[in-house]
Amino acid sequence: MKIGRVFIIGLSAVLLAGCNPYKINVDLTPDRISVLQEDITSLKREITAFVPSEDAVIPWQAMIDLSRSYEDLGDLGKAAKVYEDVLKDGHKTKAILNNLGRLYERMERYDEAISMYQRINDEYFDRDYLYDITWAYIRAGDRKNAEKYFNAWQLEFTKTDEQVQQAIKKLREAEKAGAEPSS
Repeated sequence: MKIGRVFIIGLSAVLLAGCNPYKINVDLTPDRISVLQEDITSLKREITAFVPSEDAVIPWQAMIDLSRSYEDLGDLGKAAKVYEDVLKDGHKTKAILNNLGRLYERMERYDEAISMYQRINDEYFDRDYLYDITWAYIRAGDRKNAEKYFNAWQLEFTKTDEQVQQAIKKLREAEKAGAEPSS
């Protein structure tokens, strides 16, 4: 059963080419692009060849490295797909949820980013991610929820952040002016 899951994850990684085409422009030299593409090929082979053991159910580090390589190439859709496949298979860690949330933010998929950060908060009782949730709400233009989570973060850690306060202030001013908030 575990071998089948790992095979599915490996196969998913290999078949990523046509999925989630969200790409951003990156400024890389041809040599760097070549190195990243070689890394991706090598990591796909490692993931596909992985055999589960008592100590390791899936090749976590290879999966994270594969996603980061896609991200470095500017292919955020493929980077996110690696983590989405891991989650679909029932595996999760705070790192996977956080990395996926961060990718969703970069792709401006704020509701999904918030969902990932909220899962960490709810499932792992890790209040450190209240700050990430705050910023995702700010980027989504949702002042009320940004304030709610920022206030919870401030209470939890007894500190403040001027940059967050300014961003929330801009959202409030945009609401008063009846305009769309600017980033």
